[in-house]
Amino acid sequence: MIAALVAQRSISSADPKLDTSNRGVCEQLAGWLQPLGFDCKMLPVPVAGAPDKVNLLARLGPRNGQSAGLVLAGHADTVPFDADGWHSDPFKVQSKDDALFGLGVCDMKGFLALAAEVAAEYRTTKLTAPLTLLATANEETGMEGARALAESGALRGGCAVIGEPTNLQPVHAHKGILMEAITLHGSAGHSSNPALGANTIYALPLGLKAMRALKARI
Repeated sequence: MIAALVAQRSISSADPKLDTSNRGVCEQLAGWLQPLGFDCKMLPVPVAGAPDKVNLLARLGPRNGQSAGLVLAGHADTVPFDADGWHSDPFKVQSKDDALFGLGVCDMKGFLALAAEVAAEYRTTKLTAPLTLLATANEETGMEGARALAESGALRGGCAVIGEPTNLQPVHAHKGILMEAITLHGSAGHSSNPALGANTIYALPLGLKAMRALKARI
């Protein structure tokens, strides 16, 4: 199952020449889960200029909305790869020294395969709360998949297991991340009298100093 997912190219990249759809991964997962009774929905994720991007929402159990249940959550995309840095085909899983090698084996197609296998064990269980398997798009770039899911309100969960690599040690409430951009504005001036302008480069060290002070404080 891991090999089947790795074989699907699902690269997220800001470079359009490298960016690919993640639909193949989601369709593969749905192909395993739907025959087992999972309600599988492929939710389009609009990303400007990007190929077909989707979120997969596969749910087993009650659908009355009374209980939030458990979510096994991961992302269906990988980062790009540098062929010169690989000793094997990135899209063909190889086993060596008790490890699997392939693009996304650890982060995080291995988790998606394991989650699908574990979820399948509950197909004959009468669940009192839904069990959901989630695979999102574009986690490695702009997190558009997670954003679209949050905005749609399509997913409710009481708790979630996120399949990011943690050396098999569960981590509770992992820290988040905030990314901001700072734009510095100057004013054009002629070299004959530069004092009439404002050189943006001179403002940059002040901004960097302020950011370092903020980092130290938090």
